Amino acid sequence: MDRKTLLCLALLLAAVYAARYTPLPGGTALVEGPRPRVHAYFCPEDGCSGVVVRWISRANRSIDLAIYSFTLDTISRALIEAKERGVRVRVIMEAERIDRYSEYGRLKAAGVEVRPDGNRYLMHDKFMVIDGRVVLTGSFNYTWSADRRNDENLVVIEDERVARAFESEFDEMWSGVFGR
Repeated sequence: MDRKTLLCLALLLAAVYAARYTPLPGGTALVEGPRPRVHAYFCPEDGCSGVVVRWISRANRSIDLAIYSFTLDTISRALIEAKERGVRVRVIMEAERIDRYSEYGRLKAAGVEVRPDGNRYLMHDKFMVIDGRVVLTGSFNYTWSADRRNDENLVVIEDERVARAFESEFDEMWSGVFGR
């Protein structure tokens, strides 16, 4: 091939690549520089609750959690232990999922800042921000079925820019939780 043909081919490939990987309109561009570290786990085979507990145990300053359904004692215990070692722990739970089986009462009794979501619709989020630099998110609810029976996923993203976006959403939810 001559140089002109190679140049045209290179430009065509670049255009195809750019079109394929250009973000869709809307949303928030979270990472535009070096890529974050991302870890993917799949339940039940990867023991997602154990992954969550390990990340909680690594927290030094803060844990903010927005969760739809939360009935796992192991994660509740880890959050309480984090609070006891001086980590600020805040939890927002879907109001319709707060019942005698949920960890809401246990967390509240231990002095963890926990609130029902104030949105009049379902709060279906499942994310945790640790120390403003790590995000845990995915389909994984903090329940026995999600951990042991269902096909679920948990994604851990180590990136301060991504964490800031999730933290901003959490702060907005936290400040409006009593508008139900």
